[in-house]
Amino acid sequence: MAHILTFCAASQPEIPRHPLELLAAARALNAQLGEGPVHTLCVGPASRVYGEELIHRGADQVLTVECPSVEAEISLAVVESAIQHLAPQVVIFPHDDLSGAYVGPYVAYRLGAGIATDCVGFAVQGEDIRWLRPVYGGKAMAYMRIYGPIQLATMRARAFDPLPADPARRGEIRSFPVDWKSVRPQIRVVERLEAKREEGELPLDRAEIIVSGGRGIGSAEGFTVLRELARVLGAAVGGSRPAADLGWVPHSHLVGQTGKIVAPHLYIAVGISGATQHIAGAGSSKTIVAINKDPDAPIFKLAHIGVVEEWEKVVPALIEVLREWRS
Repeated sequence: MAHILTFCAASQPEIPRHPLELLAAARALNAQLGEGPVHTLCVGPASRVYGEELIHRGADQVLTVECPSVEAEISLAVVESAIQHLAPQVVIFPHDDLSGAYVGPYVAYRLGAGIATDCVGFAVQGEDIRWLRPVYGGKAMAYMRIYGPIQLATMRARAFDPLPADPARRGEIRSFPVDWKSVRPQIRVVERLEAKREEGELPLDRAEIIVSGGRGIGSAEGFTVLRELARVLGAAVGGSRPAADLGWVPHSHLVGQTGKIVAPHLYIAVGISGATQHIAGAGSSKTIVAINKDPDAPIFKLAHIGVVEEWEKVVPALIEVLREWRS
């Protein structure tokens, strides 16, 4: 029987997809290890709002911690306290800027525990968990084994589909007490700047469809056409490292090893050669469509559908066809 804890940052009015994916992973893991309780630690100003939805999606107990914001050091202190209180065998974090890059690894260091990061699955042999993650820039997959009384892992977005909501499911929602006097952040937030988004623009981590452009687009004006394609498809707009460095797309829209790791249902790569760093960010997409005039571009080795042609001849025609279908 496994006792599993998942982490949820409740900073938005509506619950994001990623915490629901973690619950699906936790339930799948429990089914193989032996049914045990699944707890979710929910931290942030909307923590109480998320509680019922988390129960319906697989949590047995939701521990809420209401605080004005989900800062890294606050989350770290709360997670560490919850682990000491609950003594879980497995803790699963989302692989994002907050948990994957800071809280998860820092907790592992403080506990002297092992952590597997950027996981996309797992396999269970008896009571032994082997965590599956991409290696060599996404060119191969490897199983990682963690030794010790507690295992920590960060899970890549879209690795699991959320379980369907079950309104009849019951669980416990309770406030988790935190000794705020003992929480003494060493980092002071002076100012928070958020990248501006156009009206109706989707964030990359929530999009089911992403249209990305690379150096092959040729100019910032070319991205105007990509944005129109994204608008017709109801998609988000991303870009490769060269496109971001040239200022054609904001760095917050960068897809790659040093940007956003995405796994949408459909990823359309336009004018992107397919460097290893970009593939590491988009390689887990369910379907990849590549449009590139170079038939030898590495992106075609990964793409499910490839179009060898200048993008200016393909994308506007595609937009017109989609408009006709919609009408």
